[in-house]
Amino acid sequence: MVQSKTCMTQRPETKTDYQASIMRVMLLIQARLDAPPSLDEVAAVAAFSPYHFHRLFTAYTGESLSAFVRRLRLERAANRLRQTFDAITEIALDAGYETPANFSKAFKQQFGQSPSAYREENHLLDTAVFQQTRTQEPPKMTPKIVNLEPQTVLFVRKTGPYSEASAAAFAALMPFAYRHKLIHPSTQMIGISHDSPDITDPDKLRYDACLTLDQAVEPQGEFGVQTIAGGRYALFVHKGAYELFDETYRLVFGQWLAHSGEQLRDAPIFERYLNRDPRRTKPENLRTEIYIPLSDA
Repeated sequence: MVQSKTCMTQRPETKTDYQASIMRVMLLIQARLDAPPSLDEVAAVAAFSPYHFHRLFTAYTGESLSAFVRRLRLERAANRLRQTFDAITEIALDAGYETPANFSKAFKQQFGQSPSAYREENHLLDTAVFQQTRTQEPPKMTPKIVNLEPQTVLFVRKTGPYSEASAAAFAALMPFAYRHKLIHPSTQMIGISHDSPDITDPDKLRYDACLTLDQAVEPQGEFGVQTIAGGRYALFVHKGAYELFDETYRLVFGQWLAHSGEQLRDAPIFERYLNRDPRRTKPENLRTEIYIPLSDA
């Protein structure tokens, strides 16, 4: 959810304000990746002049605004190459490139190989495996298909390897939530992993630690507000340590998807942590719901 624009005369002057400005812009870009906003638009949302905002964004994220958008669109294209059989020309156009040749050049610069070579090497449902798995006994994991309403959450975003980023994000979020009396019996803890570790460099992985809200909260510094998209999801339950998530995801994408006939939707996967205090729970007793976004039936 993108907050309303701030008047340009209300200039941020503290670290907290700078963080809030950058987060507003990152949420705007995330929502508008198909038609990225212009520098003037994002500068207005951040309440900075375009010149100063560009410097601020680069200082906080380590990459320019244009490089950030280009990287996210190429990484999304890489995911489509891995997860679908969509034509490369279609993927190139959706990534903002006028010709497959331009897309191929940019993709090779980012990933070290052409889109076709990348698909052949990394496809989760390559033709041979897909045909083989269709004749085998389906994996013993059956999700529940659910339809969710949009959910507003308070969140903190951290970047880095997910094991580190998730711990750091919740370590920042929980004291803030308790201090402002935002924790209630119905509050749910959610994690959003925006990037695939197989595609995005570890230091650029984006993780949002989230808490559901039952009251209005104003964003403050690194503590932002966003909306998790509603719609159809495949709900899986992961039993055991968080360190074993990769095993469950491999089953979901490498086996279940081949048999399901489902198409993935362009929305983040998210996890709902069912244990009230994971730190005091034995790893084998941890339970996590994993929500995989699906296209409409």
